[in-house]
Amino acid sequence: MRRASDIIQQLTEAALLVILSAMAVVVFLQVIFRYVLNLPLFWTEEFARYCLVWASLLGAAVALKRGQHIAVTFVMDRLPPRLQAVLARIALLAVALLLTVITWGGIQLVLVTRAQISPALRISMSIPYAAVPAGAALMLWHTIVLILRPPRSTAAQDECRR
Repeated sequence: MRRASDIIQQLTEAALLVILSAMAVVVFLQVIFRYVLNLPLFWTEEFARYCLVWASLLGAAVALKRGQHIAVTFVMDRLPPRLQAVLARIALLAVALLLTVITWGGIQLVLVTRAQISPALRISMSIPYAAVPAGAALMLWHTIVLILRPPRSTAAQDECRR
């Protein structure tokens, strides 16, 4: 599972690179067309907004896999290592439950918005809304991998085993 998680991470990072690059190019073009050529492009703002939504949710999955989400740990740091491990697993289970609900709700949202068309790009609104279940599902996958990994041993536990 860890290998699959690493491959998914690499694919997500590649998708992020493409999305952020496309967004930067389109916003640059919008500035040139609007202020230099005085011919504003009508679709660029909407495109950039949808790219930002996708980048935010995919980026959240990348950050979760890397362990880079913000955490307040001053209480956990004061607990014994065994209790820390138990509470960390409970927290991961709570996160997994929340991400399951978000994924399910996001899928429902995508299904409801299939027929709705975006104003400028004229695409189905299910495409931008699909970022919610996609990002949540990726985060759920990485969370499950974290839950299933074997618990880390502490130096004291390693000494006791010798």
